[in-house]
Amino acid sequence: MNRPVKIALSCGVLCAAVLCGFSVPVSAQTSPEIQSLATRTADRLAKTHQQHIFVAGLQGCHLDDQVCTLFEASLRANLEKIIPGVRFVERTNIINILEGRGFLALDAYFPDVLKAVAKQAGADILVTDTLQWQSDGYDLISEAYDGVRGKKLDQFRVKIVRTQTDSGEEPLVFTDPASGVSLIVSKGNQTHSSLVEYPKCVRCPDPSYTPEARAYRIQGRVVLMATVTEKGEAVSIGVVDGLDGGLTGQAVEAVGIWQFKPAIGKEGKPIATRAPIEVTFRLQ
Repeated sequence: MNRPVKIALSCGVLCAAVLCGFSVPVSAQTSPEIQSLATRTADRLAKTHQQHIFVAGLQGCHLDDQVCTLFEASLRANLEKIIPGVRFVERTNIINILEGRGFLALDAYFPDVLKAVAKQAGADILVTDTLQWQSDGYDLISEAYDGVRGKKLDQFRVKIVRTQTDSGEEPLVFTDPASGVSLIVSKGNQTHSSLVEYPKCVRCPDPSYTPEARAYRIQGRVVLMATVTEKGEAVSIGVVDGLDGGLTGQAVEAVGIWQFKPAIGKEGKPIATRAPIEVTFRLQ
C-alpha cells in the first residue's frame, strides 16, 4: 500500500513588468549591487559556451519589480557583450508551450515549471531571478540552470536596500485579470498570517497504485500545478514531473477529487489561487 501523500503548497506572483518585457533601460539608476550581480552571472554563463538563454523573473520579483527588471536588462546587456551571437528565448514562447501542456501563463513564475519546459523552448541555459524579503531590505538572487543537462550551475546573491514603503511581513496578494486566479508571495519566514491564509487540503484520499507500478515497484513523487478555487476544488491541473506505470494519471485523478480549504485574501473572502501540489507514492 502507498503511504499518505505529501502535499506541498507554495506561492507565486504575477509580475506585469517582467511579463510585458523590459520597459526600464540599463542606465544610471541601476545600482552597483545590481550591476555586480549581472556581471557575475554573465561571466558564469559565458563559461558554458551556450548561446540560447532564457532569462525569467520569479514570484518574489513583485516585491519590487523594478529591481528585477533592471537586473534582467543589465544581464542581457552584459551577455550581448561577452557572448557572440547570443540569442534570448522570449517569455511568450515559454507561455505558448505551457498553455499547450495544460498550464496557465502564471506558471511561468514557478522555477520547477520553467525547468520542465526550458529545453523544449530551445533554451540551453535558464537564468531565474527573484527577491527574498528581509527586515532591512531584499536579497536579489540569480540562479543559472543547465537545461540540456538538467542541473543547477550556480547561484549568486546581493543585498538590496529597500526604497519603497513596505507593509511589513504580511504576504502580498495579486490577481491575474485574464484568469481571475490570485497568487500569493510570502515575506520573511512567517508560517501564518493574521489576514491572508494559504490553501490547505482537508480531504485528500490516497491515490491508488496501478498493477504495473506495483509489479515494477515504482516509487517517487508526482509534482503538479493546480488552481485551488474559491470552492476548494483543484482544477486546471498541469504535470510538472511525473512517474511511469500510470502513477501520473492516478495522481491527477486523485487531486481532482480532493477537497481543499481555499485561500483567504486580505478582504477575508475565499480566493482562487495557483499552487504546486506534490503527491508521493511509496510502497511499504
